Amino acid sequence: MTANNYRFIEVSLASRNVQAQEEFWTRMFDAKVIFRGHMASQPFTRLLACGITLIFREDPELVLPPGVGEERQFRQHLGLRVDDLEASIAELEAKGAQFVMSPALARQYQRAKQDSGRTYLETHFIAPPLTRARIDAGEFKHDVAIFVAPDNLWIELNQIKEPQDTQWYPPTEAR
Repeated sequence: MTANNYRFIEVSLASRNVQAQEEFWTRMFDAKVIFRGHMASQPFTRLLACGITLIFREDPELVLPPGVGEERQFRQHLGLRVDDLEASIAELEAKGAQFVMSPALARQYQRAKQDSGRTYLETHFIAPPLTRARIDAGEFKHDVAIFVAPDNLWIELNQIKEPQDTQWYPPTEAR
């Protein structure tokens, strides 16, 4: 085991419109702009939001990932943990968020059969001490809702109930 304590501090993403990202994150999450300027001759902004630093660097030729209407195809996203998913959805909708996947739709997708006959979400490994039986008994539950930021950046809200003996996900409050 290493003596260093590694922690994520930032995520840097390309964006077609840095100003749109900055406006979105400050409106939705009260982000604080800590730097703004040019990097490699392109606009950039560095924000503090949701406990991490986000850097957006402008790339006018950025190929956008799948957008609204292509929800089943999204792969890249930023996930945020919340205490109350329904309250978080209501709060963000009041600020203009457009949700493309509700918790009910996410559960429907997870159970849906694909053309291959397989379900959309199949879990083949569960780390101990959690077991399929404990999940089925309701000890672990993970609900999500997804909305879209500029550049089709998917933001996933996660309400997670997990047993005391796992605690794998960062808490929403200090433990």
